[in-house]
Amino acid sequence: MITLTASQAKQNFGSLLGQLAHSPVAIARHHKTVAVVMSPEAAHLMTDPRRLARQAQQQRETQRLMQHQQLAIDLLCAPRPAQKKRIQDALKQVKRWEAEHLCSADYIERWRQWLALPVSEWAPLMCSPAQGWGPAMRQNSPFTANESGDPLAIARS
Repeated sequence: MITLTASQAKQNFGSLLGQLAHSPVAIARHHKTVAVVMSPEAAHLMTDPRRLARQAQQQRETQRLMQHQQLAIDLLCAPRPAQKKRIQDALKQVKRWEAEHLCSADYIERWRQWLALPVSEWAPLMCSPAQGWGPAMRQNSPFTANESGDPLAIARS
């Protein structure tokens, strides 16, 4: 990026506009940059913090979805005793949320409803949009890291 003084920018405005095709131009006054001029294309490519935050949130949701998909597969393939243990652990977590006021009553009630269903019904639910509840339910999931430290891992018997 080249730097021009405010006087140079004013006197050579045409060449400043020509330079914008190559890179933004800094304008300085008293040896301090007071402005940066750039083409509309360069401005469009600038990083928007809100857009970056939305992208990061989408990446987290994609990761949660993938983890819950793996959990669903593991649960559906697990022997009945392992399924029951994992569901009991999840229900304990939901009960703790309620006792310690850690989670909204809406999530607590919905997880209780889901976990009361057969695994073959709620496993697909937690991997679906679930009528708009899917991402929020995955964000507030009772399936947390187990003793091995593996998030959403299921104990295989």
